[in-house]
Amino acid sequence: MSGWCYFVCPVEFNNGSRWTASCQSFSSCRTTTCTPSRSPSLDGVDSNLSGEFTAEELSEAMSKLKPGKSPGRDNIHPEFVIHQSTTTSGWLCDFYTSFYQRLHLPKTWRRASVIALPKPNKSAEDPKSYRPISLLCVPFKILERMIHSRIEPVVDSQLPREQAGFRRGRSTADQVTLLCQDIKDSFQDNEKAGVVYLDLTAAYDTVWLRGLHLKLLRTIPDRHMVKFIMETLSNRSFILQTSSGQCSRLRRLKNGVPQGSVLSPMLFNVYIHDLPDTASRKYGYADDLAIMLSRPTWKAMEEGLNEDMGTLVAYLRRWRLQLSVGKTVAAAYHLSTREARRELEVRVDNKCLEVQQAPKYLGVRLDRTLSFKKHLEEVKAKVTSRVALIRLAGTTWGASAKTLRISTQALVFSIAEYCAPVWSSSPHARKDFANTIPGHGGIMDRFDCQYLMATFVNVYIASFIR
Repeated sequence: MSGWCYFVCPVEFNNGSRWTASCQSFSSCRTTTCTPSRSPSLDGVDSNLSGEFTAEELSEAMSKLKPGKSPGRDNIHPEFVIHQSTTTSGWLCDFYTSFYQRLHLPKTWRRASVIALPKPNKSAEDPKSYRPISLLCVPFKILERMIHSRIEPVVDSQLPREQAGFRRGRSTADQVTLLCQDIKDSFQDNEKAGVVYLDLTAAYDTVWLRGLHLKLLRTIPDRHMVKFIMETLSNRSFILQTSSGQCSRLRRLKNGVPQGSVLSPMLFNVYIHDLPDTASRKYGYADDLAIMLSRPTWKAMEEGLNEDMGTLVAYLRRWRLQLSVGKTVAAAYHLSTREARRELEVRVDNKCLEVQQAPKYLGVRLDRTLSFKKHLEEVKAKVTSRVALIRLAGTTWGASAKTLRISTQALVFSIAEYCAPVWSSSPHARKDFANTIPGHGGIMDRFDCQYLMATFVNVYIASFIR
């Protein structure tokens, strides 16, 4: 019996009993991955983690499904699950609980459709220039979300503070702000700061599953939960889909966590949560890592960074992660104009790392003095082009003010306001850039409300409030 047969259209099965019968018939069928039904051993089991799934957990997981998302290999769309009858929640909980207790997953859930998204400014002919995104089965995503909700408090309490990736109440702006503040503190102490931005090659795809299993056992106090998580990562396979609809042959995976999975970011955080202690301060957002060290002299700073990089490289190799030396860059931050062209000398495997004057970290360019001039110039260019694009929609005033406002918020505000607390104090943000950014009396505020440029500020602000 195929892996999608347990979800039946409510028109055909309009009552819970017939639907439950269909579910039970599927659950009792034998597959190559099925283990005998048994209760987990009481040794190493946390009742809060290994209990049966409840209707509240199921409802919360289903509420996070987003309509319009692509289905997995089973062709079950999110809308099909979202609009299920409330009377089915009971047997759905039993359905997922049976899989969890028996450490069993349908074959269809282990197969992913992978879509390769091109990376910006990369060669289209190089396979490494694409980011693979796994389209997983929607029913499997629901199960992942329930597992995620259970283990999140346990895992989050054991992650280091310098790791902010995909954690509740944390964001990329936190890490950029923290790094910039530490650099400014070095300015106050009349020191020079050196930063190395590490780039990991295919970080999610190279996670060593045996190593992850060991770290999960050290982190989660429930062996059955750990076994089930590892079961979701084993015997995985994928089919690559192109934009033209062509598909590759089925390929199997021995390591890595799927990109697009709900659990993958948390599992990767667990995998690197024990980074070794270094003299440099670490800043992490999932696989985006940076280290910063400030010292009074160039020599002391370079020696410290080289020592810390040696420690981190040894750790990465031990756990089978690959550092991309060609993409890992270093940068120096100081206020000395005479030494503006002085470059850091940080080596990995006797290769000197590339030095950039304004490297990008989590989407923000950080120049030597933290003036953010280059970053704001890039943002202004993006905003200007998108403003011009949106203005074309209103040349004949065919779009309503509400539609234009929503478009502006989605296309312009998201770029213009990203990490604004970091660069808002820059003098370059208060020059001609302010007239381009929405919310600062710029042209887009008047345009969204279909007002002329001569309209008084208080008029279109009142329109926004309404």
